[in-house]
Amino acid sequence: MVDDSKIMISVAKDIIKNSNISCSLKTFLDPSEALNYIEKHEIDLVITDLVMPKMNGLELIKAIKDNKKLSFIKVLIVTSIDDSIKLSQAFELGASDYITKPYSDYEFLARVKNAIREINLRKKLAVQLEKTKEEQNKLLVVNERLRVTQSQLIQKEKMAGIGQLAAGVAHEINNPLGFILSNFETLDQYIQFIQKLIKKYEALDLKTADIEAFKMANDYEFIIEDIYEIIEDTNGGLNRVKEIIKSLRSFSRIDAFKDFTKYNLNEGIKDTLIIAKNEYKYVAKIRKKLGEIPDIDAYPGEINQVILNIIINAVHAIKANSENIESGLIEIETDLLDESHVLLTITDNGCGMDVKTISKIFDPFFTTKEVGLGTGLGLSITYDIITNKHNGIIDVESYINVGTTLKITLPLKQS
Repeated sequence: MVDDSKIMISVAKDIIKNSNISCSLKTFLDPSEALNYIEKHEIDLVITDLVMPKMNGLELIKAIKDNKKLSFIKVLIVTSIDDSIKLSQAFELGASDYITKPYSDYEFLARVKNAIREINLRKKLAVQLEKTKEEQNKLLVVNERLRVTQSQLIQKEKMAGIGQLAAGVAHEINNPLGFILSNFETLDQYIQFIQKLIKKYEALDLKTADIEAFKMANDYEFIIEDIYEIIEDTNGGLNRVKEIIKSLRSFSRIDAFKDFTKYNLNEGIKDTLIIAKNEYKYVAKIRKKLGEIPDIDAYPGEINQVILNIIINAVHAIKANSENIESGLIEIETDLLDESHVLLTITDNGCGMDVKTISKIFDPFFTTKEVGLGTGLGLSITYDIITNKHNGIIDVESYINVGTTLKITLPLKQS
């Protein structure tokens, strides 16, 4: 408490002493001494007169509030009721309340208690804020761990997809390689026969009749014709392997993950269908209606991943619908939606979904598949790729035992 009147300080001391206020009170007649003490000690509340020599109350308030370390201190001013100008100035400088002179026990105690109540509340809030910050920091750490875990799970899902994909590709490549190897084995036998035939021609002591008999006995004419068929089949098999490998490279497009690049959606669909053939060829027919659409800005590998996820889900849905298992159908359609967007529509005649399931299919870890058959991340990754990474829209329409349609809208240009 700062007041140049010993009488006013004595009255204030008596009021506080006779009350139930628990505090440590320090009094000063000189504002400069008070300021020096305030700067060196932890003070919660200052009660100061306004009119004092050397340094007045307004100057003391300003010195307190201008000091960032002291600005939290609550200040009550002592003033006469008719000193409205100084009262207004004190509030502008940062005073929070006033006590009129001469002191009234009731008013003095009410205003001081109110100030102490606000101080205690502020301290409680500060403690709570600190706890909140600590909890926030803990949540940030947990969130970062969750982000890392999610990233790892997404990567694991991609690796699982790649593993499944690799198995299918291996199967697809193995078939043509099988008949290539078989054909070349047969071709080797034929060549050995031709070599024998040539040697017989070279033996001057053989008669023409012997050669003709040898040719007839070994189906010479058939062998010559079959050699050309073998070479044609072999060439076709090699071209098929070449097409699969080309599609696999186009599908992956690992080199295009970091930056948007021009991407032909129709070609992406064709490449993905070649890669996924082993998944659907015994389950569903593919019906394509690919419109004339321009290239779009995209991460090609990720859009291909989206198409693959949807096709595999469609295959599983058709398998789950016993009524359509013999006539499974996946329809894929592309079109130019407007001058700045393309539309990809994929429809299956699988088991379909109810409204409740549709609302959850893009949630991480949600799956309708049996345990061990899915992680529930495929469509979550799909949603993230389309909406967050490509600024697109994905809509779902589905009916139980009828099928599901996914419509994906993608912008032609990315900002």
